[in-house]
Amino acid sequence: MPVKGIMVDFGDTIAYIDPREYEKYTKGLCSILRRHGYKGKLDDLTLLLDELYHRSSQGEIKSFRKFWNSLLKDLKLPKTPRLLSDLEDYRKHNYTSIFKLYEGVIPVLSRLREKYRLALVSNCAVGLSDIIRELSIADFFESIVLSYQIGVRKPGKRIYLAALRGLKLEPFECIFVADEISDLEGAREIGLKTLLVRQGQYTTHEAKNPDFKPDLQCDYIANITKLL
Repeated sequence: MPVKGIMVDFGDTIAYIDPREYEKYTKGLCSILRRHGYKGKLDDLTLLLDELYHRSSQGEIKSFRKFWNSLLKDLKLPKTPRLLSDLEDYRKHNYTSIFKLYEGVIPVLSRLREKYRLALVSNCAVGLSDIIRELSIADFFESIVLSYQIGVRKPGKRIYLAALRGLKLEPFECIFVADEISDLEGAREIGLKTLLVRQGQYTTHEAKNPDFKPDLQCDYIANITKLL
């Protein structure tokens, strides 16, 4: 049975976080918080933000209002309307600059859409839907499944099944493209074909079997049209 659909991971597969931009963003948040009484270190704030992003990706935090409230509670800072407004205004004007598409992503998605039905499946925190629109890639996908919205992360089966429902396809008709072995392990468990893109930083992170053999693999996302 030929492949009819392609599911694509987001982070470190088609896009990445620019470390300089992320550092700049967190420094900006830290500056705002210090104006309102925060006396901690930037590194401590960064660790706390990472923890909140992970909690959000599991579906615990589905709005930025709850995100900021959780942050201020953990920092033991008062949840004043002014501070909440300052944090959200800063996010709206600066958060999207953190994310960059890998070279060749737009041409790749354009070619793939001509032959396949596409879905985006991502472990992500609240706000990624805004990033997807800002990067002008939303229209390539018939189905977009984000972990913070449905409350389950890859390699949980439900996230892949949600994407399949969106594509109206069966597992054997689809291939999953990702940079992390653990994501591909979960995809294979429900019958999806797998394609490993090796450009990400965490290829074997959380993998049950670091020696997992994908059906296909390549070094960069720009190479996958040679395989499909």
